[in-house]
Amino acid sequence: MLQAAIWDFDGTLYDTYSGIMQALQQLAAEYELPVERQSLYRLIKEDSVKTAIQQFGQTLNISPTLLSARYHEIERQTQQDPQPYVGALATCQAIIDQGGQNYLMTHRDRGSERFLAEGGFLPLFGECVTSEQNFKRKPDPEAINYLVKQHQLDPATTVMIGDRPLDVVAGQNAGIKGCFFDVDQFHSAPMADIIIRTLPEIIPYFQVND
Repeated sequence: MLQAAIWDFDGTLYDTYSGIMQALQQLAAEYELPVERQSLYRLIKEDSVKTAIQQFGQTLNISPTLLSARYHEIERQTQQDPQPYVGALATCQAIIDQGGQNYLMTHRDRGSERFLAEGGFLPLFGECVTSEQNFKRKPDPEAINYLVKQHQLDPATTVMIGDRPLDVVAGQNAGIKGCFFDVDQFHSAPMADIIIRTLPEIIPYFQVND
């Protein structure tokens, strides 16, 4: 039985990828860089936005740091009203109702907390780790290790839930379970301890077996 969930934000609790894709496509357009939407989407879902921007930089011979700064400027405008995935709030509440705990571990800034607050999630979370804390990026386990130690979580009953392979690997690198939210059915994290296609599918793992 699981007792603690460490959640990714983008693409896991909230469907933010429309805004992310708009920002990346606008960034590419500003530099007249042709991109194929589906290939770009698959890249950021199977790897990361950071990798996509690094590839942009290599192609354009422009600093990825410069491109990243511009991307974030654009994305603050395109990411105005993201919506949680179906069943997200009910799933987090069900974990609390079973005596469990929810935590957030995201590369997004504290805007993620604002979205959680607007959606009614924030009271269900024990702590939110965001980019402001400057932990190493997933799949490095540093931020997860912090949460495990800070809240005295049992690694054997703690799971990292995310929509990308790096979320799963980050959890496993920290000695906890990794759950892959395969919302796109890309089947790109076969190493995951748990694979779900809808968020409520994780709830039974938190319930005491009779």
